[in-house]
Amino acid sequence: MTVPFRIFRSFNDPSMHWAARSRFRLDRESVGPFHGDPLADRIVDALAARHAINVKELLESFEAFARLRRRLRAREMADLCCGHGLTGLLFAAAERRVERVVLMDRVKPPAASRVVEAVCEAAPWARDKIHWVEDDAERAARHLAEGTSILGIHACGIRTDRVLEAAVAVRGNVAVMPCCYAQTAKRAPKAIRHVLGAELTTDVHRTYWLEERGWRVEWSAIPEAITPMNRIIIGLLP
Repeated sequence: MTVPFRIFRSFNDPSMHWAARSRFRLDRESVGPFHGDPLADRIVDALAARHAINVKELLESFEAFARLRRRLRAREMADLCCGHGLTGLLFAAAERRVERVVLMDRVKPPAASRVVEAVCEAAPWARDKIHWVEDDAERAARHLAEGTSILGIHACGIRTDRVLEAAVAVRGNVAVMPCCYAQTAKRAPKAIRHVLGAELTTDVHRTYWLEERGWRVEWSAIPEAITPMNRIIIGLLP
């Protein structure tokens, strides 16, 4: 089943799919196809002015946000292994209910400050919500309040599992978009790995792991035109 774009719908045109996964930096000359709601347009314009992020990452973040905002929004949120942190920043900008967003990665990327400034230019009320933390994902829980909703968008390999473990530790809702499946399927039965492959086996195993601990799990996806690693695993507490 084809997954449509929800925010920037001009990318539903098949002729635009080549651009959706491009890694060129967004600039003022390339903002034409990016027509969303007024806030999305302002954020795109501010990012383009700063040459702060590439097109693939921008679309990935906006489309993940579109599918998660109603399921995950909470007073406290965290975007782990966040890179530039755009997905978490969108919650700070677009969800008034969200009061604090922790952006966490081992090292803050050089362009991350430009991304934060762009979002805060478009949504000044977001600034006081944003808190950067430099640390490993396995120590994330010590920085988070009980009940924090947690994101892990393309947390590479076993870092996705560290994101899930952090959510269990703080008893929060969680969503991950896994990637880089090498070494991640070892705990699943070999026969299942042989039939389903490492990627699907790993995510089935993660689903069982969360459900055994009391989370209700749903699967979603962003458009495959952005990335073939487009599955989202969503864990919700009753």
